[in-house]
Amino acid sequence: MNLNSYLTLTINPTSSPSVSFKITKAIIKESLEELFSIECEGYIEGLSEDLFSLNSPPNPSLDSNPSNANSSSSHSKTPNFHPKVLIDTLATLDINNPYENKTLNFDTNATKTYQGIISYVNYLGIHKESLENLADINSKIKTLKYKHFFSFKLESILKRLSLNKANRIYTHTTILEAIKETLHFYQGLLHKEIDFSNIHLEFENQELISQYNESDLDFITRLAHNNGIFFYEDASKIYFCDHYAKSNPKTIKYNPNINNALNEPCITQIYKEQSLRTNSFTHSSTNAKTPLNLLSLNSNQVPYEENLNNKASYNAHTYESEYSFSQSIDLKTLPALKEKRTLTLNESLQAKSNIYHLSLEDFIAIDYHTFTHSNSSKNSEDLLKDFVIVASTQTLIDDAILVNSIHANDNTPLKDLALSKSYSNTLTLLPSHIIFTPPLKQKPKAPNSTQGIVIGESSDIENQSNTIYTDDYGRVKVRMNLYANQEELDDKEKTYHHTPFLRVATSVANSHSGFYHTPRIGDEVIISFLDDDIDKPYVSGSLYNSTSSMPQYNYPRYKREIASNTLNSLSQTPKMINKGLEELKLQEDTDYVLSPINHHYLTLANSTIGVENTQAKARNEITLKNDKDKEEIYILAQKDYKTEIGNDYEETIKMNKTSEVGALYTEFITLGHMQNIAGFKNVNVKEDYLENTLLSKETNVKLNNTLNVGV
Repeated sequence: MNLNSYLTLTINPTSSPSVSFKITKAIIKESLEELFSIECEGYIEGLSEDLFSLNSPPNPSLDSNPSNANSSSSHSKTPNFHPKVLIDTLATLDINNPYENKTLNFDTNATKTYQGIISYVNYLGIHKESLENLADINSKIKTLKYKHFFSFKLESILKRLSLNKANRIYTHTTILEAIKETLHFYQGLLHKEIDFSNIHLEFENQELISQYNESDLDFITRLAHNNGIFFYEDASKIYFCDHYAKSNPKTIKYNPNINNALNEPCITQIYKEQSLRTNSFTHSSTNAKTPLNLLSLNSNQVPYEENLNNKASYNAHTYESEYSFSQSIDLKTLPALKEKRTLTLNESLQAKSNIYHLSLEDFIAIDYHTFTHSNSSKNSEDLLKDFVIVASTQTLIDDAILVNSIHANDNTPLKDLALSKSYSNTLTLLPSHIIFTPPLKQKPKAPNSTQGIVIGESSDIENQSNTIYTDDYGRVKVRMNLYANQEELDDKEKTYHHTPFLRVATSVANSHSGFYHTPRIGDEVIISFLDDDIDKPYVSGSLYNSTSSMPQYNYPRYKREIASNTLNSLSQTPKMINKGLEELKLQEDTDYVLSPINHHYLTLANSTIGVENTQAKARNEITLKNDKDKEEIYILAQKDYKTEIGNDYEETIKMNKTSEVGALYTEFITLGHMQNIAGFKNVNVKEDYLENTLLSKETNVKLNNTLNVGV
């Protein structure tokens, strides 16, 4: 029996010599929709029984030279190996021709190689037979090597991307550029060339592409799959594709004879599964600029095979809100990809073969010649011939190499030891004219809301504070806090936390009525997400903080008290006729400070743009006060107050009215001025009093008329 293994795992620690293991069993899974993964078991031979110690530094050098046996024995307690030196190290699995004495004649006997990293190691211990053989004093033949057994998991080098979870925003770029930029963070860690030459589609710039609580691997997988891109790798390259790379097909015979008397490489079995699936897709939305118009795209149905009985249509309708004025929603890509994915699943089939050197995206042409000759009911012209490999699962067993570790005095025939060497695979095939479409990936769920700071044209917020920066639609840019530290973690000068222009929500928005407010640079705002979509943030509110504190709603006390100080009631009219009015004085500001707990105030206020508000009254304000028995509406104009009325103006005051003008009071009346006073009228003029009448003047006095002139 050949004692050479056809499976070899070579691990290359960064600071130690490479280590090779003979593999006794391996299961290899690879697909165009997920990273390859290899689970294997094997052993390494060495002179030391104590392979490693948890308390000592690892040294993976294994001395297998018998001449050094005494030295090794004298240091048997000194560790020379530890599994932890293997974790996250580059490793290569080589597969040679698995058939004994090359009983199958392949066109090529080249070695098939997988290169990745070790993601799992488990030390299984020393092989029992090897240990007992050394301990048996009656054994005629002694072996000088211990077999230390391990189990491993070898995975794609892209596995490293799954260990970093990040939060980033990419603005005004394509999904392909976002993928490339993410991969750029791993320069020097992938050890493989990235090949984008098989991407033929063109992708439009996106206003916003968000990575939120996603690993870098999940992020690039989502971007790729949701745009029809699949990726896979070989020993030297990682390929991103939306079309197949051109290659010559490999002709493979179909031979369902389980005995395979001719010992030929072949496909031994072809079978197909079918499931009931949705067969048509609709994607609808509304236009952000004209929300009254409903947009809808009805896609074509994905055809089932003709021999299916029911031709019913099963439709999946998806609605997606369009939230941006400057970028229309894509209604075509999503239903088209769903169609293609359904077609991929419906048309794929499985095959079993004994050919070890087949790879992903290999084109194969199945030769049914022998099968159709032996089965006259079949016509080779009616059978599908041309396929592409989109997935495979390989099972490799080579425990026959353990034959040299059995007892030398054991007389059990080798054929009865249940040791074997075998290879088989299960392939997933797709007709070569159908482009493989990977499964769509869900976006991460957005938080209910988060915080941010309004920003301007640059990242210098302080120098632009309290100014306004918007686009033509009144939208603002925001620095989102949940993304803010990523550029420091990435060690990149990149604004991964600055949004594009975002819409600002308001309580009423109408061309005929509503509220409108533009957050200013430096304002702390609340960010919410339309449809819980991480790529659709909008400003839903604002927050006060210690830097942007709640304004002091201060105004002079006389604004509330002056009326009661001047006119008590009409019952005091006789006294006030001779006494006259009390002197009105422009009082100094005796402020009333509103405490934040005075929740019975409703205030709308803003201050001058670009000016720091250091004065209590340096703002425009409308305050509604609702203290019991002290209800009041207060209006403060920081500078000018203007009222323009298109028609009538009617004012009803059920009690007193007091007006105070600090400078000149001017009235211009085009038609006439009429006053009806039920009580008295008292006018006090401190300086000159001038009255000009261009026409006639008439005075009617029913009782007395007194004129006193002092010289």
